[in-house]
Amino acid sequence: MILNFSMVCPPFNETECKLNEGVVKLYNEGCCKICKREERICQKVIIKSVIRKQDCTSQSSINVASCDGKCPSATIYNVNIESHLRFCKCCRENGVRNLTVPLYCSGNGTEIMYTLQEPIDCTCQWN
Repeated sequence: MILNFSMVCPPFNETECKLNEGVVKLYNEGCCKICKREERICQKVIIKSVIRKQDCTSQSSINVASCDGKCPSATIYNVNIESHLRFCKCCRENGVRNLTVPLYCSGNGTEIMYTLQEPIDCTCQWN
């Protein structure tokens, strides 16, 4: 018969977990906390970027779409070739569109229009 029982949890910083895109989960019957990073599937994300081309720069950060996240990959042993077959997909753009932004040039004080490509959508694709 158990009369007394105590559980000691490892140190845990909830703020740091959330800052690093983690999710707080409970374990040991809900007594302790652990930081679990959710696997992000391939998706379009917006990244604020300052665009630079030679001496020309955007006046502020520009929202530029990019692709980020996890895609399936595996190696499977093939008896016929006595080697592993590799299956890898990458998180890539699925179509692109042009984004035109003004850049201000410090050398001669002019403004130029700069066009870059950003993804319309993102999917897991074979290399």
